[in-house]
Amino acid sequence: MKKILCLFLSSVIILTCFAGCKAKRVDAVIKNLEGNALEFDDSNGISVHDPSLFKSNDGKYYVTGSHIAMAESDDLINWSTVSSGVYDSNKILVNDNKTLRESYAKAFAWCDAAQTQWKRSDDEWETNVWASDIIYNEAMGKYCYYASSSVWGTTASVIWFATADSPEGTFEFKDCLVYSGFNKLRKLGQIKYPTHYSFTNIGELIEQGVFTEEEVESQRWFDKEGSYDCTFGAAPNCIDPAPFYDSDGNLWLSYGSFSGGIYIIPLIEETGMPDYDEMHNNDGYDIYFGKQISRTNAETENTGEGPFITYDSESGYYYFFLTYGGLGALDGYNIREYRSKNPATEMKSTGTNIIGNYQFSFNEKAYLSGGHSSCLIDDDGKIYQAYHTRYNDGEGNFHNVQIHQMLRNSDGWLTMLPLAYKGETAKPVSLNDIAGSYELILFKNETQKTDDWSTVNHIINTPVTAQISSDGKLTVDGKSCEFKLNDDSYTFTAVIDGAAYNGVFCEGKTDNNKTKMTLSALADNNQCIWAAAK
Repeated sequence: MKKILCLFLSSVIILTCFAGCKAKRVDAVIKNLEGNALEFDDSNGISVHDPSLFKSNDGKYYVTGSHIAMAESDDLINWSTVSSGVYDSNKILVNDNKTLRESYAKAFAWCDAAQTQWKRSDDEWETNVWASDIIYNEAMGKYCYYASSSVWGTTASVIWFATADSPEGTFEFKDCLVYSGFNKLRKLGQIKYPTHYSFTNIGELIEQGVFTEEEVESQRWFDKEGSYDCTFGAAPNCIDPAPFYDSDGNLWLSYGSFSGGIYIIPLIEETGMPDYDEMHNNDGYDIYFGKQISRTNAETENTGEGPFITYDSESGYYYFFLTYGGLGALDGYNIREYRSKNPATEMKSTGTNIIGNYQFSFNEKAYLSGGHSSCLIDDDGKIYQAYHTRYNDGEGNFHNVQIHQMLRNSDGWLTMLPLAYKGETAKPVSLNDIAGSYELILFKNETQKTDDWSTVNHIINTPVTAQISSDGKLTVDGKSCEFKLNDDSYTFTAVIDGAAYNGVFCEGKTDNNKTKMTLSALADNNQCIWAAAK
């Protein structure tokens, strides 16, 4: 039997949920809803929102994300755009014989129903492909493209997948996995709304005998009126899918958002679809949505989305990355890290912060709202974090992909290096190697946001001066701190303002290729620090 992966977190969700609709089918206006930063970039020249990083069987690297955007690279440094935009001409998902809506009609029908119910005009209709993630399915011998479609600001969402022989497509639609935003509203024994659960795959599953109607209607998915209920984690918003393999070779799907929390579903590798027998036969699993592994709370301001889980065979840990805050430039996206040695171990409700808003003196602009990340453990053991970032440009519409290397500290946590990846490799350092003056940035354990560009400087973490002497003494902002460089290693420990940090040193290069010694460390209070030599 598959080993059930459970990463428990607990707290409280506060959210208004939307559901219901009465629909007629009409064509929707296809839109690309995100800004493009191909001409505004100081890193790698690519713009993919919600980037998921993966490596194809031929050794090429890709990032794929929302709005059918994709970029490719041979070295994680030099990138080129493959596609961008929700258009019929986008060959990642659409072949020459069909339109996008024809190819993915089953997925879009669910969003269409809600938009019609809410009486949106044609020019307000959305056709979304959000947060795609590609994985090579060994049993199927195919690249599988998992994505979601949703109506913005609601839980009218669906996760679906498609397959192809190449990571660049053209992908062929297979099926919808899981829906949200449905209801059980009826009138005089007749179904009243086209968003009744029977219009999702739940209706098909009832017909197949997987569920009974009585079993479905007794679930906590509905409030007392029969509408969809995602408050207090009763049910999720089905967006942001991210498949992964566990240590035993079993396939899973993580997904969800602040609307109801993060869930995982066991998948049948041969089909890429949910394994309902596993969910039925194991405690703690919702019969349809899987297992809730995270619930956002007051400390995180009820946020948490873009989940990504990866297993590291060297450390024996599952690493779970989640983004807090909002996706706008001023809304404070920040990436949190959790880990579990035993998949059944309960984890902390507030993750360790690994990045927030920041600006070093050598950065032309501040980096804002870095988030919706993914993690790749490469064949050579190097570990990379990919995320999108916005800028202090007065508008915040533009975004770019950032690729940063991560290193294991001496406690086995992954800590992200401050500079974008330029081919560096960590190696043992001496006190003479690291001695000097540094710009040091502290990322606090909070989401930093504002609603006004005039106060943006208040949410940008800027550096203080740190000094490391050749005899191993550390001062930060003029204060003496405990410090120890571990023997024959690039790892260190330090105590700064009462917080114990465990970190790493590694040389890196700035955007203008100036070499700098850098450090990155995580604290026992969920904070982190970055520093770069002056």
